[in-house]
Amino acid sequence: MAAAVHRCREPLRRVLDRWPAGGAFWVAGGVGGLLTESFAILGNLSKPPADRILLHPQPAVDLLFGVFYYGLFMGLWVFLRGRWSFSKTGVFVVSGLFGLATEQGGAIVKGIVARPILGGLLGFLVMSVYGVFPAQALHLTEGRWPARPRPGFRAVGTAALGFFLFWAFYGLGVHRALLMAFPKF
Repeated sequence: MAAAVHRCREPLRRVLDRWPAGGAFWVAGGVGGLLTESFAILGNLSKPPADRILLHPQPAVDLLFGVFYYGLFMGLWVFLRGRWSFSKTGVFVVSGLFGLATEQGGAIVKGIVARPILGGLLGFLVMSVYGVFPAQALHLTEGRWPARPRPGFRAVGTAALGFFLFWAFYGLGVHRALLMAFPKF
C-alpha cells in the first residue's frame, strides 16, 4: 500500500487539494486505515469467526467499526499535527508505538519480552501497520500545513496522553455501543 500511494501521490494530492490540509489529512488517513482493515479482513476470512483478530468478526460490520476507529484515530492526529509540526517519521513512530502497545490487548509487547528476536520482528510489523497509513496521509498533505513548532517533550506527552484517551474512549464507549447495535454472534 505504501508503494502504491507513493507512486500515485500526485493524482492523490490533486484529489485531496479539494479540502483544507486537516480535512485532506483526515480523509487520506481514514481511507488508508480502512484499506489496512480490509487487508486484515482478507487475512482473517479463512479463520472461524470466533478466532478472527478484527474489530468485529463480520467483515461488513468490521468496516463500519473501522470508520469510527480510524476516524477518531485520524481526528486525534489532525489535532496534534495542527499544534505541532510532527514529521512523517514522528507520525509513523508515535502511531506505531500505539499499535505495538494496544494490538491484541498487549500480546505483542508480551511476545517481545518472552521472545525478543521473533517478538521484535512481529513488533516491527505491527508498528509498520499502525504507522504507515497516517504517515502516508501526511506525505500527501505535508506541504499544505501552516508553520507550527517542532514537537518536543510536551508534544510527545500530549500525543501519548491523547492516544491513551482515544484507546479508552473508543474501547469503553464507542466499541461497546457499536457491539450493542451489532453483537458478535
